[in-house]
Amino acid sequence: MIKAPTKIESRIFMETRKVQRTGKSTFIVSLPKSWATKNGIQAGSIIYIDQSDNGAIILTPDRSDRDLNLILDIGDKSGEPLIRDLIGCYVSGYRTVEVVSSRMSSVQKKDVHQIVQKLIGPEILEETGNKIIIHDLLSSDELQAERALRRIRTMVKSMIQDSINALVEGDREIAMDVLQRDDDVDRLNLLILKQFIEILRGGAIKQDSLDPITAFCYTQAASNLERVADHAYTIAQVAERWEVALPEAMAMELKRLEPILEGLIDKSISALIKQNSDEANEIISQTAEIRTLALQMANSTKGNDNQEMMVKLVVSSSIERILDYINNIGELSINLKQAHASKGK
Repeated sequence: MIKAPTKIESRIFMETRKVQRTGKSTFIVSLPKSWATKNGIQAGSIIYIDQSDNGAIILTPDRSDRDLNLILDIGDKSGEPLIRDLIGCYVSGYRTVEVVSSRMSSVQKKDVHQIVQKLIGPEILEETGNKIIIHDLLSSDELQAERALRRIRTMVKSMIQDSINALVEGDREIAMDVLQRDDDVDRLNLLILKQFIEILRGGAIKQDSLDPITAFCYTQAASNLERVADHAYTIAQVAERWEVALPEAMAMELKRLEPILEGLIDKSISALIKQNSDEANEIISQTAEIRTLALQMANSTKGNDNQEMMVKLVVSSSIERILDYINNIGELSINLKQAHASKGK
């Protein structure tokens, strides 16, 4: 006889509380003792109250400094694995990270210093033979996602302009400048991601105008802009490493496309911030039209120079990907508009 598997029940007990009234205008609801005990709530504790659009109220315990401090034992990690760990600590919102190792090498210390220099806010406060203490001096309340997003937009537009000009004119100095600016875009992208995680953790950011849905869309938009910057970086690399005189027709086409790409980036972020779905749909249609031109550039077979053909393929591929990311931002604008549509009802 085959027995039926034992049913394992996972129950969520919803507690109820009766609302009481004190005075003429104050309502009181008691907190579950188990929750209060678990979160260290006692008389005088501060609790953050967040009101959602659907009427729900979210209670978040006070996030004291002890909750935002971390001891990170890196062991023998170095290079990219160590850098990824430190970036994870940063975007998670830790105020102080104590990096420790039983035997911290000079290479590890160099990696820690390099990543701290690339982030906005963290500074090294103390360093010994086997310990480095990093403190984030940027207050959560000072994080402004919209301002950072606008700043990324400006930087990415200039990177596209300069990378294409460097390629068309064969200017390696401009190309190298574009390569250096990519780090600045990365820093701002991580800053916006940090704010989003802070909002998810609750109560740390006092920006009434930035709800979680908007913060999520801004984070995704910043990520797409960061990828656009990566392709501007790729075009600049081609200009810096390969000495190729572009065919006149290709040079003219790139010069024509450059302001169009910048305009689309400008409009896509504007549509997102304004939640303008009509403008976003126009942008998506325009990206489809311009994609045809990029494909024509890639399929151009005139000339027998293999290096020249490689340049065409790399550049046209990057332009196609840039259009994809602009298209993504347009879709985010439409999604955000629809997500907030119920507010007007």
